[in-house]
This record gives sequence, structure tokens and C-alpha cells, in this order.
Amino acid sequence: MRWNKKHGLLTFVTSFILPQQNPMGRLLPRYDLRNLVYFVEKLNGALAEELRGFNNTFLFDLDQIIATFGRKYFQDDVIWVSNHNGMLSDHDFKYDQDRLEPPARASTIYGQNVQLVYEAGWNELTAMYRTIKQTDMVKLVVLDIDDTLWRGVAAERSDHTREAIEGWPIGLVEALGHLKRRGILLALLSKNEEKLVVPIWERLFGGSIHIDDFAICKINWKPKADNFAEIIEEANLLPRSVVYIDDNPVERAAIRAAFPDVRSFGPNPLLWRRILLWSAETQVATITKESASRTEMVRAQVDRETHRKKLSREDFLASLEVEVGLRELDGVQHPEFTRALELVNKSNQFNTTGKRWTKQEFYTGLANDIRLFIFDVKDRFTSYGIVGGGLSLCIRGRKML
Repeated sequence: MRWNKKHGLLTFVTSFILPQQNPMGRLLPRYDLRNLVYFVEKLNGALAEELRGFNNTFLFDLDQIIATFGRKYFQDDVIWVSNHNGMLSDHDFKYDQDRLEPPARASTIYGQNVQLVYEAGWNELTAMYRTIKQTDMVKLVVLDIDDTLWRGVAAERSDHTREAIEGWPIGLVEALGHLKRRGILLALLSKNEEKLVVPIWERLFGGSIHIDDFAICKINWKPKADNFAEIIEEANLLPRSVVYIDDNPVERAAIRAAFPDVRSFGPNPLLWRRILLWSAETQVATITKESASRTEMVRAQVDRETHRKKLSREDFLASLEVEVGLRELDGVQHPEFTRALELVNKSNQFNTTGKRWTKQEFYTGLANDIRLFIFDVKDRFTSYGIVGGGLSLCIRGRKML
């Protein structure tokens, strides 16, 4: 961690692996520090708390990876002492060949699958790194409704029972709620009658998710490609930042033909929740105030555009009552730095180099020649929070913006 403190080096710290069982016995108190399983759980909690004092540092939960693929296929505490905390192997096999009845290999007895866990661990680290670097991030998920958010065509049914959403549909809806809280926008795109959809929606989903949780809704009989174009324009996003989910392969093909960069899927609903929740492109390293309120900001932006169409440009600008605040950030410890880094790396229009900055580079740069400025904006419709940032670079006495 010395390198992290001195240079802001991106750092992953591995959690401790929990034993498979309480060595004192499974009938004794579970949440007692004499239980080594609970002791290691508390140890991992203390480790996570310690890491909060570092910048650009993340906990790599190796224990969770091992638990997902099966502890018994990886851990050696069925043979070794509990605190050895190692992988199951046949290392000791050669020492036991002189016994009257030589034992089988540990891998034969326990069905060792260490390689799978190692591969999963490296894949997890790679995914974490991609998320931190904001590589190919998803900013908007657009969904069909019938046979996508519920089973069947709801408008054609008189009875709307729980069977329409049991299992994967309600799991998908919960996943969408998590994405919204991460700051990812949601949109509905359906060939349907909105006046029929809304009451069915409330009847089926109740308080699970509301239509207002979707930043943009296009529920009409227009071609989906046309509606999709309006959605990304209103959200001010490029197609490559969007995921489209639809059960109809013809509709998916039409969207991909019009917008080749869009990522889409739909044939197997049993995969949707996992893809949305676990993909590196939908993860976030932190949740800023602006990302948490992104849906409300986009809705306000749509209202603002509707208002704009009613006035001349001069009258519209005068009616906005825009206020802009500019300030300088003094280091990566500043509470608003995370949002500033996000904006710097999102900028394409005014980024002449195409460079994407890391927190480590800012750690060094802000201590030397770089100054980082941010500004926030609000108008009569809403507060947009921090919406822009800029760098001032001083080279050999000359200031370059």
C-alpha cells in the first residue's frame, strides 16, 4: 500500500477466505468469535473498513468467487489446518505411497476444480478494472414490454394473474431497479396502447417498479426504429451506450440495422437479469449524487425541450433562469472528484486527444502542473448538478487550457 499512498496506484486488496465449517462444531453458536467462520467474516469487515482510508483502492472479494463455484472444489481445510487458507491440491500425495493402503488423490476424493475458480477470479479482476476505466459503459437500457417485462400480450387478456410475472419477469424488474440506483437510465419502447398498459402495469407490479422510474416512454404504434431514434436523442446518448431488450427477433434486427452499434439481446429471458447485473459494462465504482438522480434530470430535460418548441430561441433562453457555478478541486480526496473524473472521461466533443484519465494520473498531476475545474448548472426546471469539467495545464511557465 506504500505505492498507493505515494503515487495513487490503482490497488486491489484480496479478502480472506472463509472456512467451510466451524471447527468447534456446527451446533455451537454461529455468530460467536470462537467460531472461526464468524471470526474471518469480522476480519474481512475490518479489512474493508481499513481500506476506506485509502484512495483508488478496492476490495477484491475472492471469498465470494470461491463460494459461487463451490468451496469444496477449491479449499484445502478439509485436510490442512483452517488458517492454511490454501487451495486443494495433490501436493501431499507422494508422501503417502508407502502406507499399507495408499490413499487416493485429494482431487479424486473431493472433485477438485481449482482452475475454474482461478479463471473466474481473473475474469472478476478484469471486469472490475474495465468498470473503473469506464470501458464500453452502458448508460441506457431500452425494453419492450409484452413477453419481455411480463409473459404474453397483456392487452389481449382479461385476467392478469401473478403467473404473468412469476420467476424471471419479477427478477428482471428488480434488476432494473438496481440499475436505476446505479445511475443507468431506463426506457420503454412498445407497440401498444399506453392507456391500456398503465393500469395493467400497476396491477401486476404494484410497488415493485413504476412507469415513472423509466426516464423515457414510447408506447405507440410507430416503427420501433423511429421511436428508438427519439429516445437516444432525448437522452443525448450515442447508440453504443445503449442496450436494447426485445423478445421479437424481427424488431431486434430492425434496431440493429438502423443502429449497428446498439447492443441487444432477447431470445433467452433466463439470462437477462444476470447479464444486466453482473456485466462489467453495467457496474459502477461509486454512485454520485448526479448519477442517482439521472432519471429525474432526463425527465426535466424532456420537459425543457417541450417548452423550447413553444418559444423563440431568445425567449426560451431568457425563460430558463440559468445559474452556473464554477470551482476548482484541490485533489482526488475532494468529495466531488469522482464525478469530475467521470465527466472528463465521458467528454468526446472537446477532447482533441481522445485520452482517458486515470485516478492515479490525477493523483500525480494535481500535485504538480494540472488544475481541475468543474461547474454545475441549474435552471427553472431542475438542478443538473456537476455537468462539466476542464483541465488547466501549465508547461514551462505557459498556461494551456
